[in-house]
Amino acid sequence: MTYDFIQVFTSDDIKLSGLVSHGSTDKTAYIFIHGFETDFYSYDFYHAISQKLSAQGNLCILAQHRGTGLHTEFIKKDGSDAYIGSLHEKIEEAHLDISAFIEYLVNEGFQKIGLIGHSLGTIKVVRYLFEGKYKDKIESLILLAPFDKNAWIQRKSQDKWKDYLKVAEQKIAEGKGEEVVPLPDYEDYPVTYNTFLSWYNQSDISCMWDFYRKDYDFPILRQINVPVKVILGSKDEFMDFPEFGVSQQSALDKIKELIKNSETVLLEGSDHVYRGFEDQLATEVASFEIKPS
Repeated sequence: MTYDFIQVFTSDDIKLSGLVSHGSTDKTAYIFIHGFETDFYSYDFYHAISQKLSAQGNLCILAQHRGTGLHTEFIKKDGSDAYIGSLHEKIEEAHLDISAFIEYLVNEGFQKIGLIGHSLGTIKVVRYLFEGKYKDKIESLILLAPFDKNAWIQRKSQDKWKDYLKVAEQKIAEGKGEEVVPLPDYEDYPVTYNTFLSWYNQSDISCMWDFYRKDYDFPILRQINVPVKVILGSKDEFMDFPEFGVSQQSALDKIKELIKNSETVLLEGSDHVYRGFEDQLATEVASFEIKPS
């Protein structure tokens, strides 16, 4: 599989890179949004999917975004630098990065856009339907390994994390949002107060995958109005919370109930990053039949 290297600028002047395969303008162009802290090229499943979709004539972009890496230097249009990465990113800014790649595609003559998100990237691509400048151009979503981030931290902290929401709000009000949150006992990765509040605020759009909450009505998922395919591994630890009554299959069943035009697949034996199941995953993605809502 070969790609061309592209670079785009966001509306706030951050330069992002991407790998693009060629495709026909009468087909769908897909943008891949990777998960937390990783990058847009390392995992094999990205390339397996891209190869399958490209063989169908679809263009694919493996996209860098401001959540790439942990503490990543980005170059701005004026030549200055900005350090972002997962340590500093705000999820509510993800739409700016996706829009930059959509603008590239529109300039190349593409009108049908599909978004593919993995893990935390599923939250970003769903949010794009509500926050994105070009949301009306999104034809479909493919959601790989949705991440119930709130159940994960609830399991580890037993409600202690909620205290940090108030601390984060205060720190941000004091201009100290870029300080790192001291959470060594139940947080796996360092984040700033800005990022912590962005992740864990209790707005509906932040809580879209909160399957651990039995009384929650999921207004965001109910409003999705484009075709969606969700693929989850049966050994995905980020959607396996028996203490809350949540399993991979129960999550898929709930998604099927909430999103009217959706297709769900449980990939038996696969983990969160589909190790050893890349070809099977790619076949499932490529078989997605986009039916009008």
